[in-house]
Amino acid sequence: MATKTSKKSVSGFEKVGDASRRTIIGDQYVDAMLKEKNAFDHEWQAYLNNQLWGRTWARGILSHQQLSLVNLSMLAGLGRMEEFELHFRIALNRTKVPLIQLREILLHIGMYCGIPIGRDAFAIARRVLKEERIDVSQLDEVSTKKVSNKKKK
Repeated sequence: MATKTSKKSVSGFEKVGDASRRTIIGDQYVDAMLKEKNAFDHEWQAYLNNQLWGRTWARGILSHQQLSLVNLSMLAGLGRMEEFELHFRIALNRTKVPLIQLREILLHIGMYCGIPIGRDAFAIARRVLKEERIDVSQLDEVSTKKVSNKKKK
């Protein structure tokens, strides 16, 4: 009988999931989560690693930027604004979603999820952008150029 090579490490964590997880949320965040892991939640952490990160984020069908935008939309729709903030930071710093796209998704969130959720999303975004010292002053110039370029075509 042939022995099948396992993609899992001794801990039950697939390497592709661990790599994807660390790419998206960072070593510091992952290490802090795993440091707190115990016998009770080990299976939860393995499930997150292998299913969420290994079989969702690592599939490569949607880009990490696209997945970030999808996550922001779903989290806002669920009203999970603490997780929305985490993923807004990920979109800015890890998956590098352009500001113009982040603003656009927040406008859609306001339309489809309701004005109160949109207001909360923009409040979180403004606070995070300020904390991260991201200059948004050029955003409208970029937006205007894109619109005028489309009209020329």
